[in-house]
Amino acid sequence: MEHIRERGISISLNETEWQAFVALHPQPVTWLRERIKESIGADGTISSSPLPAAAAANTTSATRQ
Repeated sequence: MEHIRERGISISLNETEWQAFVALHPQPVTWLRERIKESIGADGTISSSPLPAAAAANTTSATRQ
């Protein structure tokens, strides 16, 4: 028997970071969910090798400039 579980993610942002994020993405939960689904592909498997944390951080910070 397979148990289906839902998972949650929590991150801490200070007020300045939060305001900047929601200014760019007014629906932050929807935006994050879409990015996660894009990265895992339609069948739930990873579609490409995940970026190392440092590379991922650099990619996201570059898009904010």
